[in-house]
Amino acid sequence: MIDPPEHLSSGAMSYLLDPDVLAYPTDWTDAWSVHEFRNVAHPLWCSLNDSLDFDYVAVPDILGDVTSGGVAVERISVGQPRSDVALLHLHGGMYCLGTPEIDRVLNAPIARATGAEIFSVDYRLAPEHPFPAAVEDAISAYTTLVDAGRTVVIFGESAGGGLAAATTLAIRDAGMPIPSGLVLMSPMLDLTGSSDTYQTLTRADPDYADTTALLAPAAAYAGDQALDHPLVSPLFADLAGLPPTLLQVGGREVLLGDAIRFAKAMRRAGGDITLDIADGCWHNYQLWYGVAEADRAISQVADFVIGALS
Repeated sequence: MIDPPEHLSSGAMSYLLDPDVLAYPTDWTDAWSVHEFRNVAHPLWCSLNDSLDFDYVAVPDILGDVTSGGVAVERISVGQPRSDVALLHLHGGMYCLGTPEIDRVLNAPIARATGAEIFSVDYRLAPEHPFPAAVEDAISAYTTLVDAGRTVVIFGESAGGGLAAATTLAIRDAGMPIPSGLVLMSPMLDLTGSSDTYQTLTRADPDYADTTALLAPAAAYAGDQALDHPLVSPLFADLAGLPPTLLQVGGREVLLGDAIRFAKAMRRAGGDITLDIADGCWHNYQLWYGVAEADRAISQVADFVIGALS
C-alpha cells in the first residue's frame, strides 16, 4: 500500500498503517456463505461503537403498517430531538451485509450535532433479496415519515450512499415530495466499476485493493437487473431535480472516480452539490469517531443537515 501523507492525524495514520482487512466470501450469490460472513463481520464492525463517549438512545421500531410487515428501523436520538424533522439513514455493507447497529458510531454523533432523530432502515439484503427490495424498503420508510409530517433528509454511506441516491431518484420519478437534502458518504454509485480509479487507486486503498470485494456483492445485489440500471447505479440516471446534496469521499479510495463523475453530472443537470474530497482518507472514514478527519466530516454533515432542515 502507498504510504499515507504526513498531514493526516495520528488516528488516521494508525488505521492506514494497520487496516482491518477481512477475507470476503468467494461467492456472493451463495446465501449461506454470505450469512456466515455476516456473523463474522457484524461484531467486528459494531466494535467501532465502543468509541462513543456520550449517551444516546437506540431503540427498534417499525415504520408503516405493522399488520402488513412495515419496515424495521432503529431510531437513534440524543436528548430531546425535534419532532418535525427526521434523518433517514441507509447503512453500508455492499448491499449484502450490515444492520443499523453497525452505524451507531456514525448516527449517534450526527443525532447529537443536529438535534434530529435518525431512523436507520434495516432494509432487506442480497443475495436473498436482490434489487429492488432495498429501494422499496427505503421508499416505504420515507413515505411513512413524510405522511407523519416530518421534513426529511436522506443519508447513507458506501452501499447505503448509493441506495440513498437511488431512493431519492425513485421518489422523484414517482412524483412524491423529494427530501430536503441528500448526504452521500463514500457512495457506491456505479456498480459496473467503470471509473478509472478502480485501477489507479488500488495500491492506495487500504480496504479495496481487490475491487472484486465491491463489485462481486454489487452484482449479487443487481441480480437479473442490468448493472447500469439508473436505480442500481445512480451515476447513469438523469440527475435533474435532486435536492441539495453533500458528497464526501476519501482521496485514496477506489470509489473516488464515481464521486467526481456523479458531482459533475449533477451539476450539468442543474443540481446543487458540494463535493468534499478528504485528502489521504479511506472508505467510510466518517465512522472513525474521535479521529480528527472523521470528526470534521461529521461537523460538515451536521452543518449541511441543519441548513437543509431550516
